[in-house]
Amino acid sequence: MFIPQETAHINRSVDILSDLAYEYLLLASKIVDRGKEILGRQLNPSILVALADHLSVVFMRHHNKIDIQSPLQWEIRHIYPDEFKAGIKALEIIQQEREVQFPEAEAVSIALHFVNAELESSDMPTTFKIITITGDIIRIVEQSFALVLDENAFELMRFINHVRNMVLEYSTAPSRTKKPKEDDELYALTVKRQKKVAQCCGRICSYLHDTHGMNLHKNDVSLLAIHITKVIEMLHKDDQ
Repeated sequence: MFIPQETAHINRSVDILSDLAYEYLLLASKIVDRGKEILGRQLNPSILVALADHLSVVFMRHHNKIDIQSPLQWEIRHIYPDEFKAGIKALEIIQQEREVQFPEAEAVSIALHFVNAELESSDMPTTFKIITITGDIIRIVEQSFALVLDENAFELMRFINHVRNMVLEYSTAPSRTKKPKEDDELYALTVKRQKKVAQCCGRICSYLHDTHGMNLHKNDVSLLAIHITKVIEMLHKDDQ
């Protein structure tokens, strides 16, 4: 039994289910159950119908010999390695159940559904936006300090989670009707005293403003600087 949590999801699910073969629901159910084991967390139940619908389209494209393209491959592989593992396992399940071997790029598309099901928004356009911005910010940090970040490092994962939550907040409530009081002392300690970190934060703020119309509050810039500093310190410690 599948019970969507919102009326909009109910209407959308009814439309999808009316044209969806039951076999895709069964296949999606096995993939979702295995994904939950790999990720170790509960997922938004809407993933079942969304993934089943996705699989029906993928098999149609495969039957018609249409190349499968997956966006955000770098971001999914580097920012969401566990979700990518769930996507790889999904390809194994598909091969076992349907004797069809999809390219690895399809694991990225399936992983994207797992990422979407983990976010409170459960809205694919918002998920795309969050993943894109997070990947761009990581690249800005790498370019600012001329380094390559290790996606398995604990501090980097904390940084990624912070950026993801920050972007989600600004994406869903960009106006921020209640602005927190600016902490000038924290800003001075975390940003102004560290020239390279300040320059990196400046690039990130310019990117968010120019590309996505987001204006970070001074406190958010301070928190961003703290996470960047921890990531850089971790890398320097590992090099010693």
